[in-house]
Amino acid sequence: GVPTAFNGQQRRAGFEDAMQEAGMKVVSIQAGNWEMEKASAVAAAILSEHTNLKALLCANDNMALGAVSAIQSAGKQEQVLVAGFDNISAIRPLIEDGRVIATADQHAADLAVFGIEAALKILKKEAPPADQTTTVDLITR
Repeated sequence: GVPTAFNGQQRRAGFEDAMQEAGMKVVSIQAGNWEMEKASAVAAAILSEHTNLKALLCANDNMALGAVSAIQSAGKQEQVLVAGFDNISAIRPLIEDGRVIATADQHAADLAVFGIEAALKILKKEAPPADQTTTVDLITR
């Protein structure tokens, strides 16, 4: 995503922790700015530099779509796994046909409700609610 975005930083930190715990080698971390085209260019460069790459984790599904495009252009559809985040409708057909292995659903609608509720409390000069969380579901085929 965007390196200064808090949610991108949190997703990156979680990914790095999981990869370290699993003993995986991370060869590159680069920003795709939440954009499909930028992510496609970044993924293409990573694929070119790291010919034995096994997987790409994208901090949102738009970037996962771009990564899939780069993988297809490189002819590495069966060699590189892709995971995304957000569970947007455009990613579901790619999960079904195996071009994307998984996406995380953070239930954005619930997060939006939390934000609106907090804003209303602040407007009423009330204390905003404590941090709230939603479940995160891993969506696979």
